[in-house]
Amino acid sequence: MVFKIDFIDGKTVSWKKGETGIEAERHSSYYPRFYIEGSKSKLHRSRSWLTRQDGVVATKFESWKPTLKQPEKQVLRVDCSTEDALSTAVNRLKKGFGRSTFRFYNVGFSPQFRFCLQRNKCPVPETELENLEIELSRKKLSNRNISGIRVDNQRLQGGEKQVLEEIRSIWRQKDPDLVIASNGQVLSILNNKIQEHQPGFSLGRMEKFQQLAGGNTVSSYGKRQHKSARFNIPGRIIIDRSNSFMLGETTLEGLWDLVERSYRPMQELAWGSIGRLLTSIEVRKAYLEEGTLTPWKNWGGEKPKKASTMHKADRGGFIFSPDPGVYRDVYEADFASLFPNIMVEKNISPETVCCNCCNNSRTPELGYSICEEKDGFIGKVLQPLIEHRQQMKEELGNIEDESRRRYVEGSIDAIKWILVSCFGYMGHSHASYGAIRCHQAIQAFDRDIMLKAKESFEESGYSVTHGIIDSIWVQEDNPTEEFEEVCRQVSDNVGIELEPEYRFEWCAFVPRKSSRADISTLNRYFGKKKNGELKTAGVEAEQDSVSNFIKDAQIEMIEALDKEMSTDDVIEVVKKHVTKLESNDVPVDSLVKTKKTSKNLEDYKVENRTVSALRRAKKHNIDVRPGEEVKFVVKNDSAKLLDRTRLEFESSEGGYDPNYYSDMLIRAAESVTSPLGVEEDEIRSRVFGRDTKLTQYRQM
Repeated sequence: MVFKIDFIDGKTVSWKKGETGIEAERHSSYYPRFYIEGSKSKLHRSRSWLTRQDGVVATKFESWKPTLKQPEKQVLRVDCSTEDALSTAVNRLKKGFGRSTFRFYNVGFSPQFRFCLQRNKCPVPETELENLEIELSRKKLSNRNISGIRVDNQRLQGGEKQVLEEIRSIWRQKDPDLVIASNGQVLSILNNKIQEHQPGFSLGRMEKFQQLAGGNTVSSYGKRQHKSARFNIPGRIIIDRSNSFMLGETTLEGLWDLVERSYRPMQELAWGSIGRLLTSIEVRKAYLEEGTLTPWKNWGGEKPKKASTMHKADRGGFIFSPDPGVYRDVYEADFASLFPNIMVEKNISPETVCCNCCNNSRTPELGYSICEEKDGFIGKVLQPLIEHRQQMKEELGNIEDESRRRYVEGSIDAIKWILVSCFGYMGHSHASYGAIRCHQAIQAFDRDIMLKAKESFEESGYSVTHGIIDSIWVQEDNPTEEFEEVCRQVSDNVGIELEPEYRFEWCAFVPRKSSRADISTLNRYFGKKKNGELKTAGVEAEQDSVSNFIKDAQIEMIEALDKEMSTDDVIEVVKKHVTKLESNDVPVDSLVKTKKTSKNLEDYKVENRTVSALRRAKKHNIDVRPGEEVKFVVKNDSAKLLDRTRLEFESSEGGYDPNYYSDMLIRAAESVTSPLGVEEDEIRSRVFGRDTKLTQYRQM
């Protein structure tokens, strides 16, 4: 089967790997296409107009369902010579006939995905591919210096010319089909060096090196993320680790599972967002199985509602806020893939919620009707994912073959992220198959299900300690039934499995910082399970920006608290680590902090630690874009500008600021002791033996 598709100088080339090796095939008859819907007269006018446009190869009337709600109707198919010609034709149609004259379909697809969709080709190879990994440090990347480059975790020795000779030899020997680069810029730099020193050698299987997209910074859910430039090498799959969220969360084998489900080729799948991957699975099913097109820039505005309905619709999911403190003998139960299961079991889909054929007011609180005549499209997409993931979880314990184990583990993780995202993406403005009414209905069912679970536990002699979205924590009062039996009853009652997750000897819910109200932070807690393992969520030990030294120290504090539930034991751990800091007895590399930047260096108004690290990066000619991470050690927190921090690779050049890291220790200790009423000021007093107020910290 095809594993890579290239578009070179207007030609389409696909690559296969079989028992005889690599085969390339040119597709001279492949033309990317899109569809338009409109009045019959205007479609005929547009067809006549399109035939005179450069880049339009053919037009044809076909019957398709334009949307999930509409029946089949005549639409105009437009075949174009290239992807660029397709974009030009769409823009000219909008300009020539007016933006609201036509609705466009199957427009916003990436090139390789469109090819696989139109040709109905699953881009998973029949035989195993040859993989190769290449890595270059950030400093050398910025200085465009390839000496010290690592290939398959082996450092290549010598100067640039010698390194290029080594790479040429490796390329000829391994002939890689899939190249994983630490950053896409590595390949661009290598290509430039090859052009300079090694003419006649090419990284690709054809003499071509392409830049597909430039780097850019985007905002997603309030966070800034930088996307590196994307490059292409003909005949080889390129995966940029710095651009691939999914590769960081699952295995390469797990990504191949998603390729098979979506028909999105590996190179495009690896850099795609979770929402894009979910959409690909939906588009494949709609186009190849349901005879339905995908609208371009789909978004239907929310219909007017009564104020009372709007208030209920915008309430969000179920939350039962816990009181801060330490609780003994706590049980936790989670609904299995609750939101995806709600969509499947309650038949929630854009064409079924508020349908035109039923009037049953099935949605709790909101009264939205749910179609009883047909199964929803979203349920058809999600049900196989839910079922296959559950089957693989059951299979996992019996697998002996290591390659099969990696595939199954990777698939479980990969599908998990698709299921996690499907609810949020249902209400996203870019969702091809989303609708805000579905988003609201899902949350209404969630609130109803969680309230039923709460009532069942209380009727069976349990008190609810905490509950959020799909998880519930309970304690025994005067139980009349076993915890597992209540979970089974709830599962039978609501039609979605409530899984007993953990039994805690004790569980501590952390209060909100700087809050006079006695309120816990919903997602910050820690505890000890009955099997002796610790469980942490949201505290410093789980935060990516916190140094390993602080994380390890906090785990030690929790272990100390577990002995007799005494804050004195926690304070002793803090004192021990403060002494180590003051004695310069802590390895500097364990103190490295990671911060994600939100602006360019010149846009920061306050000289904080992140700015200091960015200034040092600039000194080393390292360009850190908004959304990228910078790693550093705080050397002297009272110093200014460049002397305040040291970058990760500079950490061996100097020491660290023990006072700053002592402050961070005390903050981490507060997360452990605050459920017992001991806050930062008291910790500081007990550690340093004096009554001191909270330091006014500089901005991070």
